[in-house]
Amino acid sequence: MKEFNFELIFKLVDNQDSNEYLDALFENGCDDATISTGQLGMLSLSFTREAINASVAVESAINDVRKAIPSAKLVEATPDIVNISEISSILGHSRQYTRKLFNSDTSSLPAPIHIGNPSIWHLSEVLDWLKIIGKQEDKINENLFELSHITKQINIKRQLEAY
Repeated sequence: MKEFNFELIFKLVDNQDSNEYLDALFENGCDDATISTGQLGMLSLSFTREAINASVAVESAINDVRKAIPSAKLVEATPDIVNISEISSILGHSRQYTRKLFNSDTSSLPAPIHIGNPSIWHLSEVLDWLKIIGKQEDKINENLFELSHITKQINIKRQLEAY
């Protein structure tokens, strides 16, 4: 079994108070999550879940939340969308060094999903790129690599279903 750390953010219908669901979440398998209930109508669960792979970890967590709160709507699964600072933190070095990496091979650098201040990328695409160019491979956790691909797929699927 592998251990995966990820976050799931849900919207509750009619801005319900998420504190009402704490016991139900625990009873339905979310006892491996730290639950944040700070914003009315929103629920954030930070999981540390053991599973055979990232897909099983994340999908089982989503299913556990939906058993506890059938009307909850998934807003986002992370890690997925990241900026330079978050990439630097994941790799364990400075923002300046990350910028240097990004400027070293711009032809193969993945396009950001948003250009602005800050620009943001899919983490999975950045990690793929770092492996392709042979940089920072020793800094890339394999569970995070696997997880970033799964959370990207889940978020894209959720966005497409909204249309």
